[in-house]
This record gives sequence, structure tokens and C-alpha cells, in this order.
Amino acid sequence: MPKVISAAPQQWASLGEACKMLQVNQATLRRWADRGLVRSYRTPGGHRRFAQEDLRALTERPHPGPAESPGPGALAQAALRHIRRRLHQRAVSSQAWYEHIHDQDRTRLRLFGHRILTLASDFALGHGKKHTLLAEARLVGEEYGQETARLDLPLEHAVQAFAFFRNSLVESLQEAPPQEDSSASVYRTWRQVNTITDEVLQGIIHSYDRHYVAEKISQP
Repeated sequence: MPKVISAAPQQWASLGEACKMLQVNQATLRRWADRGLVRSYRTPGGHRRFAQEDLRALTERPHPGPAESPGPGALAQAALRHIRRRLHQRAVSSQAWYEHIHDQDRTRLRLFGHRILTLASDFALGHGKKHTLLAEARLVGEEYGQETARLDLPLEHAVQAFAFFRNSLVESLQEAPPQEDSSASVYRTWRQVNTITDEVLQGIIHSYDRHYVAEKISQP
């Protein structure tokens, strides 16, 4: 629970400011704070404040999930290593979906990847209610779809980019530290990853559907 303390106002951000800075929703930010990934406190009036230093660090480092977590937590870390390696391969960097996205836009899209990894890890570890995590995964997919549509990325390319991320996550199962029930654990985690990413994918498609319908309505 966040402590009630007094602090210099320029060192802390409000809930709205922090969400805007990280481009995440309030539920995600609160969960990160509860897990100790962002220092926070409550003002005497009950409002939550977040350390700006930690917020800046989250925008710079690969993933806010705990590196020391076993199982699914290790999966998130392995996925990030796998994704970084694949992104440096010529076969990936020359693909149409990758070339279509500018550097500044890739930074923003990486934040969506961070959120998906957090959701996948929480879902597999049983952190939070499953229906809440699935609903958030659908919302992340819709936000991702809105962003890629805004970038004029065709749906085909948006799905290819997401498939690259999803495949890297699934392939990373073999890089996670072995466990006593390795085969059963990998299968369970694989199913859980698929469940979460299925929701994200449906959110992406739904967002594009709404985008194209809105375009047709606006046409004379």
C-alpha cells in the first residue's frame, strides 16, 4: 500500500500525469505501483502520487516486470531478449511492417508490448482476477489498433507486427529456466499466453473495424 507522506511536488506526478507519461491506463499503473515497480504515496487528501524518476526509468528500460520472478516472470525477460535479437536481424528490419513504423512511433508501440508482457505474466501467475486481465488485454489491443490505424499502418501490417511479438513470446518458452514439471509448466504457460494474446488480437481487429466504419461515415 502507498504511504502517506509529504514530498516536494516537482518530484511526484499525479495519477493522470503518470498514465499520460507511460501511455498506460490507471489499472495498469496501480498494479505496477502495488508490485513496487513505481514508488508512490498518498497525499493527506487521499490522492495518489508517483515518483517521476521511476516513471522516466520505465520509459527507458525494456520491461517493468520483475527479473527475479520464476516461471512466467522469466518468460517475459526471455521474450524481451528474443525480441531484441530478432529486431536486429536483417530479415525482420527489412519487412514492410517494420519499415513503415518510424523510430519515435516504435518507442510508443514498445509501451504496448510492455503492457502485454505484464498482463501475460500476471495472468499466468494468477495475479489479479482473470476476467479483469482479459478485459484489459482487449483494451490494450484496441488502443494498439487505434495507434497503428493513426499511423496509417494497414491492418495486414499491424497483424504482422503483432504476430512477430506473439511468436517471439511463445518461442521464448524454451528459454525460460527449467522447472521440475517443465513440460506441463510450459504447456500451461503456452495456453495462458495464447489466451491473453487472443484477446489483444481481437481488440486490434475490432479497433480497425471501427476505424474503417468511421471513415466510411465521414466520406461525402
